[in-house]
Amino acid sequence: MKTPMQELIENLDTFIGQGMSYSEWKKLTYSGKPSIERYLEKEKDVMCQFQSDGQRKDFWVKYEDNEDCFNKTFNTKER
Repeated sequence: MKTPMQELIENLDTFIGQGMSYSEWKKLTYSGKPSIERYLEKEKDVMCQFQSDGQRKDFWVKYEDNEDCFNKTFNTKER
């Protein structure tokens, strides 16, 4: 899973690569809300789920440290 911020950057790069300006992209909507707000909502959902997962006793056993946990959870090496 990618973080919503990684998805936002990828989509912005894609739209700009297709000739759409940032101001045009900002005006796009999804379910009646601006696209950027959709990513903020998704960020909140992802972080709440991550926090819930982290409350499990076995959660931290499979990670070496905080950075390892983040990298394995969000596949930050995928781009």
